Amino acid sequence: MPLVSLYFGCYNKFAERERMITMKKKAGLTLILTILCFLMSAFPAMAGEWHKTAEDQYQYIKDDGTKATGLLELKDGTYYLDDKGNRKTSYWLRYKGDWYFFGEDGQMVTDSWVDNYHVSEDGQMDKMR
Repeated sequence: MPLVSLYFGCYNKFAERERMITMKKKAGLTLILTILCFLMSAFPAMAGEWHKTAEDQYQYIKDDGTKATGLLELKDGTYYLDDKGNRKTSYWLRYKGDWYFFGEDGQMVTDSWVDNYHVSEDGQMDKMR
């Protein structure tokens, strides 16, 4: 009888050890997944890109995940975004005493006529017809 008890006692200790190892693996995996989720939330998916809102407005999400506002200079041109971060289109802006026009795509118009007003190469309105 003691042999059987010894056998089952060893078996129970073995099973208990396996359960502990399994629990440690699960705890480790949970920790790793938690860290990954935290890191992924720290880096927005839309960083440095235009984002269309539910209200059909375009906003530029910067690398740090915040909305850009004011004048925004990108490789393809300059844009103006209001205080809510919405890109302004077909819009005259008075900035530091000068007038600038942003076209239908939101990009600053340069070296062109807008209605009866001419804007220079740097986008400033410089003369009237």
